[in-house]
Amino acid sequence: MLRQQIETMTDRPFILQVPPTQQRGPQNIAEFVARINPDAFRVLNEAELRRKVEEEKNGVGQDEDVDMESSPSDNEGEPADAKDIITAKHEMLRVIDQTRQTTMYALDFVSLLLSKENPGQAVTTFSPGLRELVGIGTLGATMLDAPTPLTQSRIPDNKLVTIGKRLMDLNKAADTALAASKRLQKEIAAETKYWSEVLAVRNDGWQTSRMPREPQTMGVKFGFNNAAPEFKAVSIAPMRRADNGSVLLDRSSIGHKSQRIQVRILEDGRIVGRSSLPSPVSADAPLQDRVKEMRDTIFAQELWHEINREARTLLNQGVHLEPSSITYTMDASTTVSIRLATLGEEEEGLDEQQEGPQDVMAESLNIALSLLLSHAHRMNELRRSEPGINKGPPRTYPILLPLISYHKYNQSIQTCLQTLSAHISVLRSASVDSSMTVKEPLLSSPPGAPAATSLYTILTRPPAVQFDITITPDSRIRILLKPTQLTGAAFSICCLPALHPGAQNPLATTCPPSTDDYDSLTQVVSYLQAAIPRALAAHYEAVLVVEATVNGGMLGDLPPSPSRWMPLIDGKGIVDPETMRFGIRFSFGRNPAKGGQLELGAQTDYVDGSRKRVRRNWIWPGAQSSLDSIAKHVLAHGPPEE
Repeated sequence: MLRQQIETMTDRPFILQVPPTQQRGPQNIAEFVARINPDAFRVLNEAELRRKVEEEKNGVGQDEDVDMESSPSDNEGEPADAKDIITAKHEMLRVIDQTRQTTMYALDFVSLLLSKENPGQAVTTFSPGLRELVGIGTLGATMLDAPTPLTQSRIPDNKLVTIGKRLMDLNKAADTALAASKRLQKEIAAETKYWSEVLAVRNDGWQTSRMPREPQTMGVKFGFNNAAPEFKAVSIAPMRRADNGSVLLDRSSIGHKSQRIQVRILEDGRIVGRSSLPSPVSADAPLQDRVKEMRDTIFAQELWHEINREARTLLNQGVHLEPSSITYTMDASTTVSIRLATLGEEEEGLDEQQEGPQDVMAESLNIALSLLLSHAHRMNELRRSEPGINKGPPRTYPILLPLISYHKYNQSIQTCLQTLSAHISVLRSASVDSSMTVKEPLLSSPPGAPAATSLYTILTRPPAVQFDITITPDSRIRILLKPTQLTGAAFSICCLPALHPGAQNPLATTCPPSTDDYDSLTQVVSYLQAAIPRALAAHYEAVLVVEATVNGGMLGDLPPSPSRWMPLIDGKGIVDPETMRFGIRFSFGRNPAKGGQLELGAQTDYVDGSRKRVRRNWIWPGAQSSLDSIAKHVLAHGPPEE
């Protein structure tokens, strides 16, 4: 037994450990309950428990102690828990005996080891059986380190193995260091490329900083400080590093496709002009170009957003909201359409390279929209710098309204010019020496102002246009066309001095213009059509009659007398004061029977050479004779003398 114990210990050197014993305790709660009387749990109830408690208090039903060393015949009728206790007792005694034997073996082993070095002390703990079997000093611990021939022959091999192992470890370490060096070189090259692109973007003027929620990531700000809050919040793009070191811009905040505003001009539903769209920037383009592309995209998105907001307030100005565009009706056949186009997606049924006659106009409108949004950004900056700013909801930017007002202003100029030219043309068809002079000041802006501010000033406050109309040399008026924001133009009329020295403008008394502004061109035309007959009557009364009186007989065979003629009460003609029938009456207006054609009319009533009364109506354009000759003839052949 001792030899087996020693051999076992030599297999496990210097480990004096008791072999583990089998666990006898319950391994889980089910086994624990099973070891306790399970039947007691089944019959357990409150009444039974109360009864047992009363019996214990009264000393009734207490069993006598059971003899642990009773004979097998006595234990046959014992309960199951008593048998378990007896079994546990025997098991405990067995384990104690085994532990004692193991301890004795360990003591003998240690004593045998000490007997080599200190036999006097080791003899006191030696067991007699071991001393007779082995003897003192037959085993020593120093023998373990003593070299043997076998171990001596293995020393060179072990050294070679050790050297080879070290060389392998060195080679492995060198390979690891080389791989780390390559990775480091690759990382340095990638970092150098990444930061060179970031530095190039910063040198171009773009603002770079760490991302607010990702301090380990650099970001570039491509938006505008004065933009709307919803666009300002997404105007920073993370600059992430690719495996090769190039910068990857995160476009998730504004979409992965670039967009631009496109203006199209349609005539009778057919596109005759559109603004150009650039080609999308490729993924391998320089970082500066990609950042600029994102800047232009978010600018177009904000412009489209603000145009939609403003368009809802301009529905009464000819603006219409379509599913994918905003349209403005310029006239009966021309429409301007604005849409947010995605670059690289051509419109169906259209060739993007095809040029139209109105491409320049569409491009100008597109540039004007961008400049007006830039002006709105500048106004936001100025408002923030003012003390006591009202931090309410963002106001609608004036982008479409200035363009619409300026278009109506230009349209009013053209309409006014055409209308007045038509009136002058009718007078000239009657050989009346009438003329019109247009004076339009040059467009100007405040000196040193930015382009956006200059454009806004020109669109909202263009100069007034003067129309100087000479009906007759003495009857002259000036029509001043002034721009307004909603209607496009307002008008004011004033009388100009007569061309003849010392003469007075008769319209100042016979048809004075209103001191208030005229809201529409229709009111101006009404005044002009009322002023022309009075101007002609005043002209022939003041010039021809007086001249005929002074020169005597110039108008015909019968020299007239100034007292024979007088103006009508309404001032639109000249009649004799006695009968109020003979003379000439003027009219000017549109003839509904001829489709609203402008006409100058002269109704004459005079006496011919045979002393007969002649009444005749003259209409220009159409009449072959001049108004001047007709008026002279009528005034020379007035009412018959009594």
